[in-house]
Amino acid sequence: MHTPDMPAGYAYILRLWQERPALSERPAVWRISLTDTRSGERRGFGDVEALLAFLRTRMGEIRTASEGDENSSPSHRER
Repeated sequence: MHTPDMPAGYAYILRLWQERPALSERPAVWRISLTDTRSGERRGFGDVEALLAFLRTRMGEIRTASEGDENSSPSHRER
């Protein structure tokens, strides 16, 4: 079951950009941010792995909530 605190899904605006350091011998660094379209909350990530970890956590929250819905429905049977 989803509540206002736990939506059935999420929508984000993803931003990716490169920042070039002042010293040209250093490589450019990719920056990543997600902005929640409902709350406007913005999160920054240092790398793609951190972004994916965040998204996996959110997906787990939705999966856990939806499994709770299935277990509480009258049509759910013990197997």
